[in-house]
Amino acid sequence: MKTAPPTTHDSLILRRRHATALCLPLGLLLGAALTGGCGKVCTDDGLAWQQDPACVAQLSESATETETATATETETASASESESESATDSPTTGDDSGLWCVDADADGFGDPDKCTNVPPGDTPPDGSVNNDDDCDDAAPETFPGAAPNDSPTACMADADGDGFGDSDPPGDGGPGEPVPGTDCDDAGANTFPGAAPKDDAVACMKDDDGDDYGDDDPPGQGGAGGVMPGTDCDDGNQNAFDECGACLDADGDGALVDCDSYPADHPFPDCDDSDPNTFPGAAPNDDADACMTDADGDDWGDDNPTSPDAEAGTDCDDSDAMTFPGAAEKDSPDQCMQDSDGDGHGEGQPDKPGVVSGSDCYDDNPLLSPSNNVLLTAEISTGALLEVDLASGALSEYASVDVMGFNPWIPTSVAVNPVDGSIVAALAFRDKLVTMNYCGAGVPTAFPMAHKKSICGVGFDRSGALYGVDGQVDQFLTFNADGSLASTKPLTFEGKTLNVADCGMAFDCHEDRLLVADSGSTGIYVVNPADGTTTRLADLPGQAFGSGLEYDPTTKQALSCDQMSLLSIALDGSNDFTQLPDLAEPADDLGFAPKCN
Repeated sequence: MKTAPPTTHDSLILRRRHATALCLPLGLLLGAALTGGCGKVCTDDGLAWQQDPACVAQLSESATETETATATETETASASESESESATDSPTTGDDSGLWCVDADADGFGDPDKCTNVPPGDTPPDGSVNNDDDCDDAAPETFPGAAPNDSPTACMADADGDGFGDSDPPGDGGPGEPVPGTDCDDAGANTFPGAAPKDDAVACMKDDDGDDYGDDDPPGQGGAGGVMPGTDCDDGNQNAFDECGACLDADGDGALVDCDSYPADHPFPDCDDSDPNTFPGAAPNDDADACMTDADGDDWGDDNPTSPDAEAGTDCDDSDAMTFPGAAEKDSPDQCMQDSDGDGHGEGQPDKPGVVSGSDCYDDNPLLSPSNNVLLTAEISTGALLEVDLASGALSEYASVDVMGFNPWIPTSVAVNPVDGSIVAALAFRDKLVTMNYCGAGVPTAFPMAHKKSICGVGFDRSGALYGVDGQVDQFLTFNADGSLASTKPLTFEGKTLNVADCGMAFDCHEDRLLVADSGSTGIYVVNPADGTTTRLADLPGQAFGSGLEYDPTTKQALSCDQMSLLSIALDGSNDFTQLPDLAEPADDLGFAPKCN
């Protein structure tokens, strides 16, 4: 801290100390003769003009002789006298007393040219601080310790906040002015000594892109205190410092090409900089580093990419994010399937080559899937819906409907509409179809229009169109939405009428075809809805089946019953079948329907 020059008041205090120190020994030697004058001097405030002439003369005569003794006694004065004088002459830090200086720039350091002595107990002036250390009170970035990388105590300017002091601050660095530091550009926070350690660990360089190489053509370069040039030919791109201008990302996918180095999130060059879906790591489920194409964003790589330098992945349909290996985990944990409704079962008839078919006949409806289906048969007369246990043949009541208004209640065939999940039944001796909500145990509702046919089987196709077979006159039927007939066609096989006895209908979702089973000819047929012609898929003479029919999408075989006999039949023309355990009760219809919540 600077010390103010002595004032006139200070000189007078020193003279008083000399006088007081001299009077005590003179009083002892001279006795009562000098008691009046010197006694007064020793007890008053010591100001020369308040002393009588005799004492002043005595002091003048003795001044030379006692000068040394006076100085010694002044230094060893009593503690109380010294503390009193110190409180008057020197700044203190307690009780708001001492030297307080203006802090115009609010940096915590005071202007040494604008200070005030504040007596103990008085309030310091507003905007002042208890020090006079600031070397530029008009600059808040200039104060002692502003540039700790140069000096933790020196008063320097650091306008850019990089911890280094301006090498050419205002002034010449003399007393009371900022001391020069080592920052060659105090307006650039990325320019300071050691900014580019890969070029020079101590030189003052500019590195705007943070790649540790210095700009090879910085502003203000050269000369004393100027910015030193480095070797970075593109200081705006941290991945380019040697092959400048070639480090590009033309497709904007974050993967670069022809760089000197590559960022951590894309550490390898792009194999196709014209396709934003093709880059290293695009398909992490296949390979976290390989350059693959993933157009649908499911993290699996296209198994047949168009980019010549892209590696093939395992995604069999890279245009559909719901199609990839393991998409239908309930069917297969690793095969590439489509599962549009997210029920864990794969689409039964995918429309993209290479996609493996799954067990879901209706992949746009999560309510209709193997995990949510129950195999039912409708009991005659009671309205009960019985669950069929294929492993044992046991039948147990699953649900029921109120059939008091239907006499007789003889369901010959049931089918599930894949569009809305509604249940449709054909009844013997009734000329109208009915729909029912078996989970709600409600009353079946008759369709508004009559068909006036003797129906042994009904079935829906994928689109929700309803078809049937009239076993009495051997006709193939197409229904309108109101239950009336849209068309009738002769049901034929190899150019002849297919003489149907009991029958059942089902839809093979894997081959997208309607199936008809006939107990009389003991065969299963594919029927063409356009003309009613049929093609035989299974011919099992002597076997009891055909009155009930359902397609099992998990085995891709047909389930068919006749009274208590139940078979699982191959549909590939091999005529293979499996005799399942007999049913506990007679049944003449089968259907997979949604489970009740």
